[in-house]
Amino acid sequence: MAGQSLGSRVVDAFGSAVNQHVDDAPEGVRTALGFAFNAERLKVEYFPERNLMPFERDAARITLETVTDALNQPDKAVITSIFLPSEPFLAMGLKPVSAEALAGFVSAAHSESGFITQAEQNGIPETYCSFHKTLMGLATSGVLQPSRLLASCSVPCDANNLSFKALSYLWDSPHIYVDVPYADSSDAEAVSYVADQLRSLAHSAEELYGATLDEDELKRRVEASQHTIALLNRSLPLRRGRFMRSDMGNEMQLALAAHLALGTDDSLKMAEHMVADLTSAESYDGVSLVWGHIPPFFLKALNEQISQNRAAQIIATDMLYDQVGPTRPRYTPDQPFEAMAERMMDDCFNGPSTRRADRLIRLARETNADGVVIFCHWGCKETAGASQLMRRQIEEAGWPVLVLDGDGCDRDNCMEGQMSTRFSAFLELLRARREEVTEWQKRA
Repeated sequence: MAGQSLGSRVVDAFGSAVNQHVDDAPEGVRTALGFAFNAERLKVEYFPERNLMPFERDAARITLETVTDALNQPDKAVITSIFLPSEPFLAMGLKPVSAEALAGFVSAAHSESGFITQAEQNGIPETYCSFHKTLMGLATSGVLQPSRLLASCSVPCDANNLSFKALSYLWDSPHIYVDVPYADSSDAEAVSYVADQLRSLAHSAEELYGATLDEDELKRRVEASQHTIALLNRSLPLRRGRFMRSDMGNEMQLALAAHLALGTDDSLKMAEHMVADLTSAESYDGVSLVWGHIPPFFLKALNEQISQNRAAQIIATDMLYDQVGPTRPRYTPDQPFEAMAERMMDDCFNGPSTRRADRLIRLARETNADGVVIFCHWGCKETAGASQLMRRQIEEAGWPVLVLDGDGCDRDNCMEGQMSTRFSAFLELLRARREEVTEWQKRA
């Protein structure tokens, strides 16, 4: 404790108090978490982190607003999965929030262990995704108030279906599951199949929330989404040789903002700021990493090696650039449901693992990254099963790869010392590799 800052000690004490009272005082815990998140929202809005670039500060504000809006207005909240389009909900004035967003902020408050224990005591397997265990613990404890609708999809997480079915039973709330085929959007019949499911989901939301979906507003939001993704595509090569100044927590916030808030003016402005900020960003000659999957933002030993660090940094993540395809959309905003279906089908997390590997290779190539880290988050069977296949494919394309096992939500489930040692060794390997290339270039 002596080496901790006052802020860290305060957060630790807060988390300890929350964890002790998950069982016996759920309303008090709900109030405490709500107060903490709303206070952080005010801090981020009025006293943002000055070391971050404007688009990174945008992401912090957007994600806090997403979580606090859903908690502050439970009658308008929709518990959803991160890869399901938000535009229909947003067009109805609803507040979509995902398991990853809720659990991520609970973890940031050092409060996840009490909810994970609560979930496991209620029969959730220890091997289950810790984000979803935290969500289940929030629900079974009564801290998280019931949502009128649970909406998830098959991209890419099997926990979405299982968790949301259980919550549907617990809360007596309908669960709508959007099945996305492995085919890409060149299959018009498959696009129509997904679009029809999205229409049905929107109609159900109208009935359950007493809302009306304005088709013109939906088209406007889909247009904003396509513009946002086009700007993200434009921003990717601008990252090459630039100092990101971000940290792991902010990388997670960027991914959440680019999904849950996609279709809002805020996410569009974030993408506009990204292009402007990266165009004028400081040059950078340290090691640059492409990060696959969730960054474990709470692991200090890893974070301090790449967060706002001139020696090594994360230059791009597949969680942010998963929706950025190599071609222009086939469907216009005048076909909003087909356009959203197209985006889901072409997401690199949908379909075979080769798509994710291809996306990581593209990110590495366009940013001139030195290496790739594939983070195998605890309980994510899709990533764990595909990690070695992706590693071989990426290495064959010319980039060194580290497959790092850990947990992106539960700080008690990480062997931080071992992870830090492996990560440090990988960074040293990349530095040595760069020196060899530089020496070879000089001789040539």
